[in-house]
Amino acid sequence: MLPETLVGCSSKSYFSLAQAQAWGPQVLDGSGPDGATGLFVCPSFPLIPTLLETFGSAGGLVGAQDVSVHPAGAYTGEVSAAVLAELGVRLVMVGHPERRRLHGETDDQIRAKVNAVVEAGMAPIVVVGEDREGEPAEKAVQTQVDTWLPDVPPGADVVVAYEPTWAIGRPQPAPAEHVARSTLAIRELLRGRLDDPRVIYGGSAQPGTFAGVARAADTAAAVPDGVFMARFGLEPDDFLTVVREVRGARST
Repeated sequence: MLPETLVGCSSKSYFSLAQAQAWGPQVLDGSGPDGATGLFVCPSFPLIPTLLETFGSAGGLVGAQDVSVHPAGAYTGEVSAAVLAELGVRLVMVGHPERRRLHGETDDQIRAKVNAVVEAGMAPIVVVGEDREGEPAEKAVQTQVDTWLPDVPPGADVVVAYEPTWAIGRPQPAPAEHVARSTLAIRELLRGRLDDPRVIYGGSAQPGTFAGVARAADTAAAVPDGVFMARFGLEPDDFLTVVREVRGARST
Protein backbone atom coordinates (compact mmCIF):
# COMPACT_ATOMS: atom_id res chain seq x y z
CA MET A 1 0.00 0.00 0.00
CA LEU A 2 1.31 3.42 -0.95
CA PRO A 3 1.82 6.13 1.69
CA GLU A 4 -1.15 8.44 2.23
CA THR A 5 0.85 11.50 1.15
CA LEU A 6 3.06 11.58 -1.94
CA VAL A 7 5.51 14.19 -3.16
CA GLY A 8 7.40 13.40 -6.32
CA CYS A 9 9.29 14.60 -9.31
CA SER A 10 9.66 13.49 -12.91
CA SER A 11 13.06 14.51 -14.21
CA LYS A 12 11.82 14.12 -17.82
CA SER A 13 15.11 14.13 -19.79
CA TYR A 14 16.70 16.98 -17.83
CA PHE A 15 18.94 15.00 -15.48
CA SER A 16 22.49 14.15 -16.42
CA LEU A 17 24.14 11.20 -14.67
CA ALA A 18 25.92 13.58 -12.30
CA GLN A 19 22.67 15.34 -11.39
CA ALA A 20 20.92 12.05 -10.75
CA GLN A 21 23.79 10.89 -8.55
CA ALA A 22 23.59 14.06 -6.46
CA TRP A 23 19.80 14.46 -6.24
CA GLY A 24 18.96 11.46 -4.07
CA PRO A 25 21.52 12.00 -1.29
CA GLN A 26 20.77 15.73 -1.14
CA VAL A 27 17.04 15.12 -0.80
CA LEU A 28 17.60 12.48 1.85
CA ASP A 29 19.91 14.79 3.82
CA GLY A 30 17.18 17.42 4.07
CA SER A 31 14.09 15.25 4.35
CA GLY A 32 13.73 15.57 8.14
CA PRO A 33 12.41 13.04 10.67
CA ASP A 34 10.00 11.42 8.21
CA GLY A 35 12.86 10.63 5.87
CA ALA A 36 11.95 9.42 2.42
CA THR A 37 8.46 8.23 3.35
CA GLY A 38 6.08 9.18 0.55
CA LEU A 39 8.77 10.74 -1.62
CA PHE A 40 9.30 9.54 -5.18
CA VAL A 41 11.25 10.30 -8.32
CA CYS A 42 10.70 9.16 -11.91
CA PRO A 43 13.98 9.44 -13.85
CA SER A 44 14.71 8.41 -17.42
CA PHE A 45 15.34 4.68 -17.94
CA PRO A 46 19.18 4.70 -17.80
CA LEU A 47 19.17 6.60 -14.50
CA ILE A 48 16.80 4.28 -12.64
CA PRO A 49 19.60 2.09 -11.15
CA THR A 50 21.42 5.19 -9.92
CA LEU A 51 18.35 6.47 -8.05
CA LEU A 52 17.54 3.00 -6.74
CA GLU A 53 21.04 2.70 -5.29
CA THR A 54 20.89 6.00 -3.43
CA PHE A 55 17.36 7.25 -2.96
CA GLY A 56 15.58 3.90 -3.22
CA SER A 57 17.86 2.11 -0.78
CA ALA A 58 16.88 4.65 1.89
CA GLY A 59 13.14 4.13 1.45
CA GLY A 60 12.36 6.52 -1.39
CA LEU A 61 10.12 5.32 -4.19
CA VAL A 62 11.67 5.16 -7.64
CA GLY A 63 9.45 5.20 -10.68
CA ALA A 64 9.72 5.13 -14.46
CA GLN A 65 8.42 7.60 -17.02
CA ASP A 66 7.12 4.99 -19.45
CA VAL A 67 6.66 1.27 -20.01
CA SER A 68 6.16 -1.01 -22.99
CA VAL A 69 2.75 -2.39 -23.91
CA HIS A 70 4.60 -5.61 -24.76
CA PRO A 71 5.90 -8.40 -22.54
CA ALA A 72 9.44 -9.73 -22.81
CA GLY A 73 10.24 -10.69 -26.38
CA ALA A 74 11.40 -9.48 -29.77
CA TYR A 75 10.51 -5.81 -29.23
CA THR A 76 13.64 -3.80 -29.97
CA GLY A 77 14.02 -0.69 -27.85
CA GLU A 78 11.15 -1.55 -25.49
CA VAL A 79 11.34 -1.85 -21.68
CA SER A 80 8.86 -4.31 -20.23
CA ALA A 81 6.95 -3.93 -17.00
CA ALA A 82 8.48 -7.19 -15.76
CA VAL A 83 12.01 -5.80 -16.06
CA LEU A 84 11.07 -2.55 -14.30
CA ALA A 85 9.51 -4.49 -11.44
CA GLU A 86 12.54 -6.76 -11.21
CA LEU A 87 14.79 -3.70 -10.89
CA GLY A 88 12.73 -2.43 -7.95
CA VAL A 89 10.63 0.23 -9.67
CA ARG A 90 7.43 0.94 -7.70
CA LEU A 91 5.63 3.51 -9.85
CA VAL A 92 5.23 4.04 -13.60
CA MET A 93 3.87 7.12 -15.35
CA VAL A 94 1.15 6.43 -17.92
CA GLY A 95 -0.87 8.76 -20.14
CA HIS A 96 1.23 11.91 -19.85
CA PRO A 97 0.15 14.54 -22.42
CA GLU A 98 3.69 14.81 -23.77
CA ARG A 99 3.70 11.11 -24.61
CA ARG A 100 0.31 11.44 -26.27
CA ARG A 101 1.29 14.55 -28.23
CA LEU A 102 4.89 13.77 -29.18
CA HIS A 103 4.62 10.00 -29.62
CA GLY A 104 1.00 9.58 -30.66
CA GLU A 105 0.04 7.29 -27.78
CA THR A 106 -3.53 6.11 -28.17
CA ASP A 107 -6.18 5.31 -25.59
CA ASP A 108 -5.71 1.60 -26.29
CA GLN A 109 -1.97 1.87 -25.65
CA ILE A 110 -2.50 3.76 -22.41
CA ARG A 111 -5.00 1.17 -21.21
CA ALA A 112 -2.55 -1.62 -22.09
CA LYS A 113 0.26 0.14 -20.23
CA VAL A 114 -1.90 0.60 -17.12
CA ASN A 115 -2.74 -3.10 -17.20
CA ALA A 116 0.90 -4.13 -17.71
CA VAL A 117 2.03 -2.02 -14.75
CA VAL A 118 -0.66 -3.38 -12.43
CA GLU A 119 -0.07 -6.98 -13.50
CA ALA A 120 3.63 -6.57 -12.70
CA GLY A 121 2.78 -5.42 -9.15
CA MET A 122 3.62 -1.76 -9.60
CA ALA A 123 1.43 1.31 -9.26
CA PRO A 124 0.57 3.36 -12.35
CA ILE A 125 0.69 7.13 -12.08
CA VAL A 126 -2.18 7.86 -14.45
CA VAL A 127 -1.97 11.44 -15.72
CA VAL A 128 -5.42 12.90 -16.36
CA GLY A 129 -6.79 16.31 -17.16
CA GLU A 130 -8.48 18.52 -19.71
CA ASP A 131 -6.66 19.81 -22.78
CA ARG A 132 -8.00 23.36 -22.99
CA GLU A 133 -8.34 26.03 -20.35
CA GLY A 134 -12.02 26.54 -19.54
CA GLU A 135 -12.97 23.01 -20.53
CA PRO A 136 -14.71 21.14 -17.67
CA ALA A 137 -12.17 18.90 -15.98
CA GLU A 138 -14.84 16.42 -14.89
CA LYS A 139 -15.92 15.60 -18.44
CA ALA A 140 -12.39 15.04 -19.73
CA VAL A 141 -11.30 13.00 -16.71
CA GLN A 142 -14.42 10.82 -16.79
CA THR A 143 -13.68 9.89 -20.40
CA GLN A 144 -10.06 9.09 -19.52
CA VAL A 145 -11.00 7.03 -16.47
CA ASP A 146 -13.66 5.10 -18.41
CA THR A 147 -11.22 4.39 -21.24
CA TRP A 148 -7.95 3.77 -19.42
CA LEU A 149 -8.88 2.16 -16.09
CA PRO A 150 -11.72 -0.34 -16.62
CA ASP A 151 -9.51 -3.39 -16.11
CA VAL A 152 -7.82 -2.36 -12.86
CA PRO A 153 -8.64 -5.01 -10.23
CA PRO A 154 -9.79 -4.25 -6.68
CA GLY A 155 -6.93 -3.61 -4.29
CA ALA A 156 -4.46 -2.38 -6.90
CA ASP A 157 -2.40 0.66 -5.98
CA VAL A 158 -3.18 3.54 -8.35
CA VAL A 159 -2.03 7.16 -8.34
CA VAL A 160 -4.13 9.61 -10.33
CA ALA A 161 -2.16 12.75 -11.17
CA TYR A 162 -4.38 15.66 -12.16
CA GLU A 163 -2.37 17.67 -14.69
CA PRO A 164 -4.45 19.89 -16.95
CA THR A 165 -2.59 19.92 -20.24
CA TRP A 166 -2.92 23.68 -20.59
CA ALA A 167 -1.04 24.24 -17.31
CA ILE A 168 1.97 22.06 -18.13
CA GLY A 169 5.06 24.15 -18.83
CA ARG A 170 3.52 27.45 -17.75
CA PRO A 171 5.21 29.72 -15.22
CA GLN A 172 2.33 29.17 -12.80
CA PRO A 173 0.07 26.19 -12.05
CA ALA A 174 -3.68 26.11 -12.58
CA PRO A 175 -5.57 28.40 -10.16
CA ALA A 176 -5.88 26.95 -6.67
CA GLU A 177 -9.68 27.08 -6.68
CA HIS A 178 -9.78 25.16 -9.94
CA VAL A 179 -7.41 22.47 -8.63
CA ALA A 180 -9.48 22.07 -5.46
CA ARG A 181 -12.75 21.74 -7.39
CA SER A 182 -11.20 19.30 -9.85
CA THR A 183 -9.61 17.19 -7.11
CA LEU A 184 -12.99 16.82 -5.40
CA ALA A 185 -14.64 15.92 -8.72
CA ILE A 186 -11.98 13.33 -9.51
CA ARG A 187 -12.42 11.67 -6.13
CA GLU A 188 -16.14 11.39 -6.84
CA LEU A 189 -15.45 9.90 -10.28
CA LEU A 190 -13.13 7.31 -8.78
CA ARG A 191 -15.48 6.35 -5.95
CA GLY A 192 -16.50 2.72 -6.40
CA ARG A 193 -14.01 2.22 -9.26
CA LEU A 194 -10.72 2.07 -7.36
CA ASP A 195 -9.86 1.14 -3.79
CA ASP A 196 -8.31 4.14 -2.04
CA PRO A 197 -6.47 5.77 -4.95
CA ARG A 198 -4.06 8.64 -4.34
CA VAL A 199 -5.01 11.87 -6.14
CA ILE A 200 -2.12 14.29 -6.57
CA TYR A 201 -1.66 17.54 -8.50
CA GLY A 202 0.90 18.29 -11.22
CA GLY A 203 0.97 20.84 -14.02
CA SER A 204 3.66 23.41 -13.16
CA ALA A 205 3.41 22.44 -9.49
CA GLN A 206 6.00 24.34 -7.44
CA PRO A 207 6.60 25.80 -3.97
CA GLY A 208 3.37 27.41 -2.78
CA THR A 209 1.06 25.36 -5.01
CA PHE A 210 -0.10 22.85 -2.43
CA ALA A 211 -0.60 25.41 0.33
CA GLY A 212 -2.67 27.53 -2.01
CA VAL A 213 -4.92 24.62 -2.94
CA ALA A 214 -5.33 23.64 0.70
CA ARG A 215 -6.45 27.18 1.54
CA ALA A 216 -8.88 27.24 -1.39
CA ALA A 217 -10.46 23.88 -0.57
CA ASP A 218 -13.88 23.90 1.08
CA THR A 219 -13.52 20.32 2.28
CA ALA A 220 -10.69 17.92 3.06
CA ALA A 221 -11.61 15.81 0.03
CA ALA A 222 -10.74 18.74 -2.23
CA VAL A 223 -7.14 18.78 -1.00
CA PRO A 224 -4.84 16.57 -3.11
CA ASP A 225 -2.84 13.77 -1.51
CA GLY A 226 0.35 15.40 -2.66
CA VAL A 227 2.23 17.06 -5.48
CA PHE A 228 3.92 15.83 -8.66
CA MET A 229 6.58 18.20 -9.99
CA ALA A 230 8.81 18.28 -13.04
CA ARG A 231 11.24 21.16 -13.60
CA PHE A 232 10.38 22.75 -10.23
CA GLY A 233 11.52 19.59 -8.42
CA LEU A 234 14.87 19.16 -10.12
CA GLU A 235 16.74 21.26 -7.57
CA PRO A 236 16.84 19.40 -4.24
CA ASP A 237 16.26 22.60 -2.22
CA ASP A 238 13.08 23.39 -4.17
CA PHE A 239 11.89 19.81 -3.89
CA LEU A 240 12.44 19.84 -0.14
CA THR A 241 10.60 23.14 0.22
CA VAL A 242 7.55 21.47 -1.29
CA VAL A 243 8.02 18.37 0.88
CA ARG A 244 7.93 20.51 4.03
CA GLU A 245 4.95 22.45 2.72
CA VAL A 246 2.91 19.35 1.95
CA ARG A 247 3.82 17.51 5.12
CA GLY A 248 3.03 20.57 7.22
CA ALA A 249 -0.35 21.12 5.59
CA ARG A 250 -1.34 17.45 5.72
CA SER A 251 -0.45 17.16 9.41
CA THR A 252 -2.75 19.99 10.52
